[in-house]
Amino acid sequence: MYQPSHLASLVPTMQSFIESATQNLDTPNEDIIFSNLSLRLATDLIGDAAFGVNFGLSKPHSVCESMKSANNVNGGGGSGCGSGGDEVSDFINQHIYSTTQLKMDLSSSFSIILGLLAPILQEPFRQILKRIPGTMDWKIKRTNRKLSGRLDEIVKKRMEEKNRTSKNFLSLILNARESRTVSENVFSPDYISVVTYEHLLARSATTSFTLSSIVYLVAGHPDVEKKLLYEIDGFGPHDLTPTAQDLHQSFPYLDQVIMRFYTVSPLVARETSNEVEIGGYLLPKVEVPLEAW
Repeated sequence: MYQPSHLASLVPTMQSFIESATQNLDTPNEDIIFSNLSLRLATDLIGDAAFGVNFGLSKPHSVCESMKSANNVNGGGGSGCGSGGDEVSDFINQHIYSTTQLKMDLSSSFSIILGLLAPILQEPFRQILKRIPGTMDWKIKRTNRKLSGRLDEIVKKRMEEKNRTSKNFLSLILNARESRTVSENVFSPDYISVVTYEHLLARSATTSFTLSSIVYLVAGHPDVEKKLLYEIDGFGPHDLTPTAQDLHQSFPYLDQVIMRFYTVSPLVARETSNEVEIGGYLLPKVEVPLEAW
């Protein structure tokens, strides 16, 4: 899945999504929230690679063009993206809402804010607040439960398909499971749902944040912007799609600009499933209850 040859084959798909998303910028009388646009773009890209589904979020005049539909879903309203009401539409609306709530400011959940100041108190308060209706922790828990249910439906439906492709992550896992090359106990339905959604959530959020940070930082440095545009425009006509080799060799300055200057989150929410020693430090095994996820 992650061999360079396969990743190179995704370049035309990336290009088509990018061309569609940039049409949203042709609105001179409207403000564009670039972080929203980049999140929809990244979700479309990763969704195609992970699920083999085109969510259509980055299309101009999409039904999910604003975040209103996602907020309505959490509040009980809204019919979802696309055809409305099916498991994929509901899932992607819940995903967009969940992702946009991953904030580190005063609008985020109280347990996250408290975790920045006193990490030891974050989990106890989260366990309490998620039981109190109306709190952000409660909303996040409810959204995560809906996400889990919708994702299970998507996986179940894909498992029932007879003629799957092998070009997306979910189908590859299901094909491997059915070929008996791996144990069905390892690739259980729950595991498949979790690892597939991890691909979508982890990569769409970080890609979106990195793109938004780059645009923000470059906008504040006109000399960098001028040099960057000169390199990109010098590649060739605007309708020329670069190959994977071109991206690797023809844009050295762009490679220097694209870096994760800011991290997505100052918190590291990782716990070991087995005891491991790293650099002389022993990390004990931590038992994480299922409902904590």
